[in-house]
Amino acid sequence: MDQPLQWVGIDVSKATLDVYLRPSGQSFQAKNQASGMIELIEQLQSFKIGQVILEATGGLELEVAQALQDQGLAISIINPRQARKFAKASGKLAKTDRIDAAVLAHFGQAMQPAVTVLASANEQALQETVTRRCQLVEMLTAEKNRQSSLRGRMRQDVNDHVEWLEKRIRELDDEIEQLSQAHDQWRSQLALLTSVPGIGKVIATTLIAALPELGKVSDKRISTLVGVAPLNRDSGKYRGSRTIWDGRANVRAALYMGALVAVRHIPVLKAFYSRLVSQGKAKKVALTACMHKLLRILNTMIRDGKPWQPPTLATEED
Repeated sequence: MDQPLQWVGIDVSKATLDVYLRPSGQSFQAKNQASGMIELIEQLQSFKIGQVILEATGGLELEVAQALQDQGLAISIINPRQARKFAKASGKLAKTDRIDAAVLAHFGQAMQPAVTVLASANEQALQETVTRRCQLVEMLTAEKNRQSSLRGRMRQDVNDHVEWLEKRIRELDDEIEQLSQAHDQWRSQLALLTSVPGIGKVIATTLIAALPELGKVSDKRISTLVGVAPLNRDSGKYRGSRTIWDGRANVRAALYMGALVAVRHIPVLKAFYSRLVSQGKAKKVALTACMHKLLRILNTMIRDGKPWQPPTLATEED
């Protein structure tokens, strides 16, 4: 008889990997190091694996996920919030590493989440560099806000730090430029994206690094991934306001900055924004709608490989 498909949940901690297989109910633990990953793969080879489910745990999950993907196994890295809500919905209120692994396996079997394709070494390098630049920019903003409230030696200390941060950000800009230009596909995408009013190199590189799905999935899917798709909140006769939820905050922040410029320089977005505001929409809500529309434009451009063309006013009604 053919073996039944097994759904594997792996709870990743700094020291260990707790593994649970469903529906067989087998479980074991391995060390979160090279020898433990070899043991894990050897154990799984005796089963017919449907999918391996892991939680995003600040990067701790990436090494084992990469090792499993290299062995040809389908993996899915999910948001911990999804797993916890699923656990509560299925009556699993207690929380241990073994229980968490079992919940992940159950989630995989019941929900069959989309397969996660991990970035290549070059993609990871670009993502990490862009992420680090964002972190330094946030630190720079915080330090500049402190300058006016400080005096004497402490103010000079902040000034020195500001100077260092600005220098380091310029260095990271050079690194990002080198990384993005070294890859033919990225170079082509960068040229397409930066042709759009409001999309500069920083925003374009953030999109390439943090949203590799751009141009590869539907408009609806890309909007959900970023977190700019308006979601219904209805129940019975009640009709709640549509809200955005979840998504990739770093991409959304970059897109927000691009939309601020785009609504002034892209006629169709300018008209769309003005119409929403004239209908009584809050300016932030109107701008979010423009972010949604701009993202769809960018997704289409990358998908079709066509340079920027100003959309017609008819697109406003899409």
